[in-house]
Amino acid sequence: MSFFSRQSGGGSVMVWATFGFNGQVGFAFLDGRQNSPKYIETLENHLMPFSENIGGRNWEYQHDNAPTHTSSARKNYLNSKNVTVLEWPPMSPDLNPIENVWGFMSRKVYENGGQFYSLNALKTSIGSAWYNLELEI
Repeated sequence: MSFFSRQSGGGSVMVWATFGFNGQVGFAFLDGRQNSPKYIETLENHLMPFSENIGGRNWEYQHDNAPTHTSSARKNYLNSKNVTVLEWPPMSPDLNPIENVWGFMSRKVYENGGQFYSLNALKTSIGSAWYNLELEI
């Protein structure tokens, strides 16, 4: 089993999400500029609780090659948790399946020319798009 993860942000909202074969696994809105310690905190708070619930270690984790995701601290953290990271070439977002999910979600969030006049309304729309993804997606 693989978990595909990515942080996505632009403007005022940063989102971290991950999914596996059986659907959505983790989703969180992140605060502030992200760096390696904050990414490790995100993994600790959102990925690791799920990984403990599935039991065993028969899974791999894939994230994009953002600098915060390739730091030595991140590598040490995931190694300490016995998490296998799927290695893949830099500058190749098309190889990470979650990129397709981001595209689908973006179309849902902004369908019919949607505009948002509050951060909460945007977050609600993003969360709705995530939690209403069909398993086939």
